Amino acid sequence: MSFSDLFKEFIPIRVDEDIYLRQHQPENDARPFWEIHNEESNFTYFGGYKKPCDWNEEREIRVQQSRIKGFKGKREYSWVVTYRGEVIGQIQLFNFFNHNTCAEVGYFIRKSFWNRGINTKVLKAVCRFGIETMGLERIEAYAHVDNIGSNRTLQKAGFAKEGTLRKRFDVNGELSDCNLYSFVRDDLKD
Repeated sequence: MSFSDLFKEFIPIRVDEDIYLRQHQPENDARPFWEIHNEESNFTYFGGYKKPCDWNEEREIRVQQSRIKGFKGKREYSWVVTYRGEVIGQIQLFNFFNHNTCAEVGYFIRKSFWNRGINTKVLKAVCRFGIETMGLERIEAYAHVDNIGSNRTLQKAGFAKEGTLRKRFDVNGELSDCNLYSFVRDDLKD
């Protein structure tokens, strides 16, 4: 299957009996994502984050529709993370480069679901999909140096820390350092 063929029909991922990754459903997902984005602790280390204003259904639906447009434009593969049917976050492969053999991964989940191993399982499943299904050779991830949880999650998911990028992200108007991690085909274990 060619890289372009992967974007003809969205492929959901069943991680385990509780965790399911599916495509965005703008009308259904607008409210849960707005609620997640309004919990500032979810995005303490997120570069360029701006807290949403008051609830505006039309605006939030457009935000969700942009994920589907990114998929149709072959720019991103974005999944909604659900736990027992509840929308709890998002994970996406994006910034495809090097003849579509490399990509970046980004993710977030609602704070009430932190420290349960969910992000680790989701990352492992998406890396397997990226390598086995999409033919990627390398997946990169960035984590703010002070974001202990995200750094630990990446390590538990099998990512290797390659170094620290100085003054890489603008977080709340301040340039901050971040760690660069990679997961390569050779890291995939059965």
